Amino acid sequence: MKKPVEILHVLHHDSCSSALDYAALMELLQRNFFQIDPEHIRFSILFIEFYGFNQFYGYNENLLERDQLLISKIGKKLSSALTENDMLVRVGDYQYIVVQADIPERVSSGLARQIMHLFSEPCMINGDMFYIYTSIGISFYPDEGTDLYALIKVAENKMKKVQKNGKNLISTVQDSSILLTERQMELKQALPAAIENGEIYFLYQAQYSQVHQRFTGAEMLARWKHPAYGEISPEIFIPLAEQNGMIASLSIKTLVAASKAFIVLDHAHIDDFSLSVNISPVFLLTAHFYKTLQFLLQEYELNERNLHFEITEEMLLEHTDYLLDILHKIKNLGICIEVDDFGTGYTSIRQLADLPIDILKIDKSFIQGIDTDKKKHDLLKAIVSMAEALNMKVIAEGIEKQEEAIVLQQFAPLTIQGYLYAKPVRLEALVEKIQKLSAGNGNTL
Repeated sequence: MKKPVEILHVLHHDSCSSALDYAALMELLQRNFFQIDPEHIRFSILFIEFYGFNQFYGYNENLLERDQLLISKIGKKLSSALTENDMLVRVGDYQYIVVQADIPERVSSGLARQIMHLFSEPCMINGDMFYIYTSIGISFYPDEGTDLYALIKVAENKMKKVQKNGKNLISTVQDSSILLTERQMELKQALPAAIENGEIYFLYQAQYSQVHQRFTGAEMLARWKHPAYGEISPEIFIPLAEQNGMIASLSIKTLVAASKAFIVLDHAHIDDFSLSVNISPVFLLTAHFYKTLQFLLQEYELNERNLHFEITEEMLLEHTDYLLDILHKIKNLGICIEVDDFGTGYTSIRQLADLPIDILKIDKSFIQGIDTDKKKHDLLKAIVSMAEALNMKVIAEGIEKQEEAIVLQQFAPLTIQGYLYAKPVRLEALVEKIQKLSAGNGNTL
């Protein structure tokens, strides 16, 4: 027998966003779907609004088509964050409600942060790039009422309040957003100085080659140690850098740090070693990116280095002529191109074949639990076979369990990245770890 939510999905499905429509929500209210003993159920309502849609380049004259595509993409992204027990309802042009049943408050807050992270990167529509702002208000049953109409209004009011105070904010209580907003504003203002004065630093997470039985590269990870607030998550300061125009400066600082790191590796006699740098699409798709890159490669002697650029799979979903051109230019400069978090988007084999991609980094969601999940095992086997056919290498991310590592030994060409092999560390610690493994003839991690 179909669940009530499944029946509603058939009757009231919004084809554009893949969410339930407002009629479904009304029917839910009429049925008193959630009005049961509060001792036996808890649920939350997330009221989400997307707005802003600031363009970074290009101009699409067909606004109706643009809006339809944006709504479709937003709906797909939202759905990817939800479980089968969550209910997604579209209640306005860019307004959505998520109903999460029988969960604690921290889970809803975690989902809100996940949604915020999903939309932290720009969205590409027909060759145009947009930055989408997100505001989320959350209400809880039965703590804030037992009437669903009232609970929706509570969540909406919280959303509107954080929207007035700033962008990309979450509120679970009425007044919590103000301090967060003030801190965000302070961080945004402090970021330019932080880039210059050394508060921004880099950690290196080593990558282990199963073929060579040694560390053959590392991913560079930007970190910010604020003098007052301590460690600031990259999930916070990277979007801030993109919003206030500092992402280019941050990217330049990363490449300069990579140049210095290669020199340290040379002095330690560590050869044939790559460094992977995350490149923001906001910086990559600016008009001055290529000339800036050429200058940096020459000025900091990066031309002959084993430098890799990581781009997100999201970028590949919009296979524009400009993106194709800039990726080929990067490749011609001798830089390897990696696709990060591969498998979380909808990239086709045809797109991969047409793009100058060197390495696929398999998202950790495909790896975790692979020792007990045959479907994940078979899927990874298919991805590795596809990559080999396209002359691409594969890196598996997020390896934390020995059982997973044992299974991955069946896939000989794989390079491994994860806490089981190496945590992100300072450059000096990275060199020490590489030398220690080398001294052990590859037998000790």
